[in-house]
Amino acid sequence: MIPSWEFGGEEKKEVSVTMRKLRQQFDQVRREVNQQEQELERLKRKLEQRQNEEFAVEDDVFRKTSNITTSKSEMEQITEECAYEMMKQHQYRYMINRIQRDLIATKIKANELHESYASKQAILEEETEKNRKAK
Repeated sequence: MIPSWEFGGEEKKEVSVTMRKLRQQFDQVRREVNQQEQELERLKRKLEQRQNEEFAVEDDVFRKTSNITTSKSEMEQITEECAYEMMKQHQYRYMINRIQRDLIATKIKANELHESYASKQAILEEETEKNRKAK
């Protein structure tokens, strides 16, 4: 009888066991790699989603900032227009008050002149009457 190690039976077993262990290790590593690749893909999708959300938020913030800036400039313009109109209104009130005072002064002067005319008319009539009587 020839021993089995001479025919390679023992070596075949060792090689077979070693190959099985290597295959199991390879399968385990391959599963881990596949899990990590899936996790990487999931993280990439999540990152892309977050970037899209960030872009949407930045766009919204930009639009709101633009609206605020526009609103501020419109408010400044309206404030200037209001101040200008208030100045014009003040000038018109001053002019109306001045015209009213001038009208009152003119009426007083007209009354004085009318009284003076009436007084002089009375004096003239008296003098004319004296001249008639004296003749």
